[in-house]
Amino acid sequence: MRKSNLLMSAVVLVACLFTVGCGAIFNGTRQTIQATSSPAGAVIKADPGGLEFTTPASISLERKNEYRLTFSKEGYTPGTFQVQKSLNAGILLLDVLFTGLVGVVVDAATGAWYKLSPETATVTLEKRSASVDGPDRIEIGIVRDSKGVHIHSSGVSVEVRVQEKK
Repeated sequence: MRKSNLLMSAVVLVACLFTVGCGAIFNGTRQTIQATSSPAGAVIKADPGGLEFTTPASISLERKNEYRLTFSKEGYTPGTFQVQKSLNAGILLLDVLFTGLVGVVVDAATGAWYKLSPETATVTLEKRSASVDGPDRIEIGIVRDSKGVHIHSSGVSVEVRVQEKK
């Protein structure tokens, strides 16, 4: 009876090895990327997938895709960051040696044999310049005559302060 349990366990283990790939066993189909921004509190949108996070964040991404991360925050120009995928040759070799064609197919379909890089996404957002309503140029004229000093401007109200030099 004990021999049959041991044999059954061995058969189940071998069957499991031949129905999954080494990438799925060792890496899984997802990878965590650390995302930070300056200033903190930026919203990150991951494309593809439409996932949304706020920095700082640990983002779990599927290994089978490449991603464009867009960082945005009120008052700042949005920034982007690319996450690339690359084939992990060691996993492919393990698949061929130990799990055969089934492992290769499983890891290819799930993306488990890919590695995402870089593993840290850091973006510095630039503050938007303040915009002021009005013309791009204001001309100011100063005239001194017998009645005093007169200041006039081109179509826009301009406040001028004159202080006596001490």
